[in-house]
Amino acid sequence: MHQEPIAIKIPSATRKQITLAKQQRESEQREISLIRDIWSLIKPDFLLMCCIVLTAIAAAFIQLQTPIITGELINVISSGSSALLASAGISQLNRPAMKLFGLLSAQGVLTFAHISLVSIFGENVAKRLRAQLFAAMVRQDMAFFDSNRSGELVGRLTTDVADFKHTFKQLVTQGLKSVTQTVGSAIHLFRISTPLTLTMLGTMPILYVLLNVYGAYLRKLSRVGKNIDGQASGVAGEVISNMRTVRAFAAEEKEMNHYGQACDKLAATSRKLGFHIGMFQGMTNVSIGCMVLTVLYYGGSLVVRNELTGGELMSYMLSTQTAQQSLVSLGVLFGQTIKAAASATRVFEFIHLEPAVSINGGNTLSNVWGDVQFQDIEFSYPSRPDHQVLNSFNLHVPQGTTVALCGSSGSGKSTIASLLERFYEPASGTVFLDGNDLSEMDPSWLRQQIGFINQEPVLFATSILENIRYGKPDATMEQVQQAARQANAETFIESFPEGYDTIVGERGAALSGGQKQRIAIARAILKDPKILILDEATSALDSESEKIVQDALDKVMKNRTVLVIAHRLSTIRAADMIVVMGRVPGNIIERGTHDELMAKRGAYFKLHNQLETAEQL
Repeated sequence: MHQEPIAIKIPSATRKQITLAKQQRESEQREISLIRDIWSLIKPDFLLMCCIVLTAIAAAFIQLQTPIITGELINVISSGSSALLASAGISQLNRPAMKLFGLLSAQGVLTFAHISLVSIFGENVAKRLRAQLFAAMVRQDMAFFDSNRSGELVGRLTTDVADFKHTFKQLVTQGLKSVTQTVGSAIHLFRISTPLTLTMLGTMPILYVLLNVYGAYLRKLSRVGKNIDGQASGVAGEVISNMRTVRAFAAEEKEMNHYGQACDKLAATSRKLGFHIGMFQGMTNVSIGCMVLTVLYYGGSLVVRNELTGGELMSYMLSTQTAQQSLVSLGVLFGQTIKAAASATRVFEFIHLEPAVSINGGNTLSNVWGDVQFQDIEFSYPSRPDHQVLNSFNLHVPQGTTVALCGSSGSGKSTIASLLERFYEPASGTVFLDGNDLSEMDPSWLRQQIGFINQEPVLFATSILENIRYGKPDATMEQVQQAARQANAETFIESFPEGYDTIVGERGAALSGGQKQRIAIARAILKDPKILILDEATSALDSESEKIVQDALDKVMKNRTVLVIAHRLSTIRAADMIVVMGRVPGNIIERGTHDELMAKRGAYFKLHNQLETAEQL
């Protein structure tokens, strides 16, 4: 007999306990992981860290001797009569005074050595952290950059690493010293008077509650603040990167308001965090002050009863002051550490992030012909999983042919190029190169076989020479010049006073659109790819620049497999095969040569007439 499964109802209070327990475990795992990550950063400088620890302990030990010697000095003064001191002169004071001088001198030398070593150590750690974070970012697939703003990423490289470095150095300098002084002072206090010290320790539970309960809330609040800070940086970075567009639409006021809102949100969170950190440190100071007052009152009563000498009480108070300053310093460091831990957590989140498509690893081919085939491709962008771009897409691009992709915006033309370069992986289906599955190939090797030139070529803010060499850093000057010559770029390059050493500015701002395109073409020629992707490479140029660039493209397209995403009729007509794409099952409305498709008087015929009319205007 079939029995229905029994549904067990869990009380809401129990569910809440389970959730809290799970969150607690996750928090503990994050803390353990963070400690492990930090250890991996400092491990290469372990010997340097040992020297830092030794200098910190030595400096703290000397600091602890100061109250003891001061107490000896007070006892010398208070134990003898005025007549005795007058007859003996100040000889009785020489020994403790010279001890103090020696201690202060040694402390100065040790402090100098300690801070110098910490500076070296901190910069080494920050350098490794930045390198690891940048390498982790560069390794990520394109979906990662689609979902993260460039400003936020740069913020993690700069602000978060700087916060971590500053606090880490403070922990190593002040933290080690404060802990050592606190422990040493406690030992010294017990040696002077155990009852007095036990009285003082009665106030310690308050500090414990502050550090644990209030500290947990501060850590959570700090993480929220860091995330909001990253969002604000992302807004600013996006606006600065697209300033021409902002200026063209007179959107400065709008973007200022947008950034202002992000800053308001950040400021509110930061004010809240600052308030609670101030409350935490204020309560810590009051607690420590009450502890000192208790010690002073009870210690005074012991002196009155002749259970302590005046010098011992002075030594005790100075040791208490040392312990107090150390505890206050630890309280301040605790607040800073909370912020630094949030920064470090954000950084290590990215460092441990595994890309869906790695940048290397896989098969390579000894000889590439350039035969490309897309088979039953299904694809949606990771940032928009509910919107399917390619649906059962099939296309064969034979070796050495030029295929032009045209059609409406959003039909998947640029997506095909991205899949060929393995910027993304299809949800299903296979892309083949010379009959080999692209997903099994080394992505880095694959991209060396593909040249990519788009509508707005990206140039780096360095020289023309370095931009052309970007795809082949070991190219000779002769090879660079030959590539520039083939790209019709040699004449304008040599017209510059600095020639190939001319700095092009950010994103090539010092060059015209046609000049940037020719630099990009020279870069592709130097790479000598078997496959070429042209993404609307001439659509943004005037007719004169287009003619020069098209002539250069015609040279580089010879004997190569070319995939053209085109809006210009001249480019489309010259293709061996034209593929008209649209939002239909399979994504292809029709395919064929220019003459074949014009004879059909279908989708291409209409598109051709629209483009022809637009170009005549």
